[in-house]
Amino acid sequence: MRITFMGTAASEGLPGAFCQCRDCMEARKLGGRELRSRSQILVNEDLLVDMGPETYWKSVLYGIELSRVKYLFVTHSHSDHLDEKLLGFRGGWFGKEMVEPVLKAYGNEQAVEKMAKRLSDCAFDFVKEATVCHVIHEFDRVQAGEYEVTALPAVHSPDEECLLYLIRDEKGNSFLYATDTGRLTEETYEYLKGRRLDCVIMDCTLGNKPDVGISHMGLKENLVIKERLMKLGVTDQNTRFLCTHISHGTGGYEYLSGEAKKLGIEVAYDGMQVEWGCGR
Repeated sequence: MRITFMGTAASEGLPGAFCQCRDCMEARKLGGRELRSRSQILVNEDLLVDMGPETYWKSVLYGIELSRVKYLFVTHSHSDHLDEKLLGFRGGWFGKEMVEPVLKAYGNEQAVEKMAKRLSDCAFDFVKEATVCHVIHEFDRVQAGEYEVTALPAVHSPDEECLLYLIRDEKGNSFLYATDTGRLTEETYEYLKGRRLDCVIMDCTLGNKPDVGISHMGLKENLVIKERLMKLGVTDQNTRFLCTHISHGTGGYEYLSGEAKKLGIEVAYDGMQVEWGCGR
């Protein structure tokens, strides 16, 4: 299984468009891993988690053929995670000779409503037919080709049912994608008992700040999750723990990665790939 981090920033991106703070000014100066677009990942070449405003540009930058994506799973409807306008360019003369003629998209009611409206507003039938949307809820399990995807509850917005995703392939490789959330719920820990995770990707909007996150996390909360999962036997010394959804005000990549390393956690960056073998 291979995960490509197409973006690793919080909603404002890094640097923030109008921000002059030290982190944003340094990011503009240094470039490289200091530059972050809005968070999303690609699993292998055919499953996308979130489709934010930089999806098109990042696909060009990283040589990703979006027409190969069969499945889209959206964590929630916020605009940094779902830019539904892109769906209007699937099929017909916009997207000729696509590898996958139909994209299967999954998300909560608000996310599906946004996508469905974009499709229904389009004048072209070929666009409407190129994406099929499905509403899913907490603890729903979807068989998406070789992937078993389970939606788990996120602690993020009181206005909608935000989701995390547990993704497992047919070879037994599995990971948890837990961004835009506070600490995991007890129901989530209970669900994960008896399972085995090769990789855990966590929200780290707050970086190394001492603040206690409610709808987001920092390294402090990441460590709590890591220790709890290790204690439950869901993870072990071979599991990779990574953090994403990084905001400005967190000290920059070099600083944050140094602090995270002390906890056995890696800081993801745009373009980073994580790959592991054939399961256990």
